[in-house]
Amino acid sequence: RDFLLEVQAIAKDRGDKCPTK
Repeated sequence: RDFLLEVQAIAKDRGDKCPTK
């Protein structure tokens, strides 16, 4: 699934450039 895409979207929403794994 597009888990990475979801994580990136959440990171963008939170304003984090590098989301924690």
